[in-house]
Amino acid sequence: MEQEKILSTLSEKLGETSFSPQTLQTYVELNPIAEGSEPDEAYWNKAVNFLKGMQGQYNHDVATRVEDFKKNYKPQPTPPTPPTPPAPQKNDDELEKKLKELEARLDAEDSKKVQADLLKKVTAAMKAKQANDDYVLGKTLQGVTFDTKKTVDELVTEFLPKYDAEYKACRGYGTAPRTSDGSGGTQHNAASRYFERKGKKEGWKKN
Repeated sequence: MEQEKILSTLSEKLGETSFSPQTLQTYVELNPIAEGSEPDEAYWNKAVNFLKGMQGQYNHDVATRVEDFKKNYKPQPTPPTPPTPPAPQKNDDELEKKLKELEARLDAEDSKKVQADLLKKVTAAMKAKQANDDYVLGKTLQGVTFDTKKTVDELVTEFLPKYDAEYKACRGYGTAPRTSDGSGGTQHNAASRYFERKGKKEGWKKN
């Protein structure tokens, strides 16, 4: 979609606003759409919520300055020299800085939600592959940042060997890392050791 069309659609969705067309154009330029792609509902929602939040802050700042001026204003015997209006470029730079800061916070929140969702899906998928030890699974995935370009199946394939290695480090090498009953092979190995000791004691098991 062309930039003019994006700007027009954004203005319609935003409705009445204190921002100038130049300010809205700055936002669109700072948030480009990949070539050949179309803005989706998430893009519009994010843009509208962001700009409305900025507008509320902007209106609040203007109102505060007006009130401060009224409180501190003292009539002069001679007409005061009109204050020099601030340079538009400075205002644009400040607005652009705030836009970038808020955009960064929104991106960080989105990233946290995506990572949390992936953690749930990968955990469930690994348990389906008999990685049932919650402690070992938690250690394996602790502090992990998932590659969002990979599918859940690809991530499971990547982390299962790490789970197996973590299991051996935590539980020892005498048990199987993954079993269908979640016991990690402990019951089978304990039984084997019991019969081995019993056989040696009774003489029917050779060393």
